[in-house]
Amino acid sequence: MNDIDLDTQLREAAPRVTSPSGLGEHRTRIIAEARSRGRRRLKAWGAGALASVFLVGGGSVAMAGSGNETPWGWVADNVFSAPRTDGSACFQGILVKWEGLAGDDPLVVDAKEIVAGMDLDALDTTAMEAKLRAEYAEAKDSSGQALPVVVSSAQLKQDAVGQIVAEKLFRTLDQRGYEMSPGHEVSLSSQTTDCR
Repeated sequence: MNDIDLDTQLREAAPRVTSPSGLGEHRTRIIAEARSRGRRRLKAWGAGALASVFLVGGGSVAMAGSGNETPWGWVADNVFSAPRTDGSACFQGILVKWEGLAGDDPLVVDAKEIVAGMDLDALDTTAMEAKLRAEYAEAKDSSGQALPVVVSSAQLKQDAVGQIVAEKLFRTLDQRGYEMSPGHEVSLSSQTTDCR
C-alpha cells in the first residue's frame, strides 16, 4: 500500500464532521463586531488592554464575553470567518499556546496581545494566497510524484490568514527582542470548520 492509498483509506474511515448549528449567527455576530471595531479602534484597544490585565490577574472569566468564542466551546485570541460560495462561512479560531512559561510571562502576554490586536478581516491576503496557490500546485507526495493540493477559495483565504498571523507574530516578537528555545516558547494553534 502506498501513501496515497493510505491517505485515502484514512480519510474515508474518519468520522464525518458537520458544522455546529448556529454557526451562521455566530459568524454574523463576529463580522458585525469586527466592523464596529474598525470605528472604535481606540476603545477596542483600551478594552483589549483591560482584558489583558484581567487575564494576567487570573480573571480569565472576564474574557468569556470578548466575542472570540468558538463553536467548539473555547475562547480564541482572535477569530476569522471566510464566506463560501454557498453562503455559509468557514470559521477559524486562533490561540496562542506556550511551553515552559507561565501564563503571565511577558512573552506570553505580548504574543496574545499581538494576535488579539490584528484586524484579520482587514488583512490583505492577495500575495499570500498567490504564494500558497503556487505551493499547493507544486506539491509532491513522499515519493516525489506530483500531488497538487486542491482547496476552495475560502480555505485558501483561511490558510493565508493563518500564515500571515504567524509571520507577523514571530517577526514582532523578534523585533521586541524575545528569544525562544525548545521548552521556552510560544506557538499558534488554530481550529477551523471544514472549508473544502
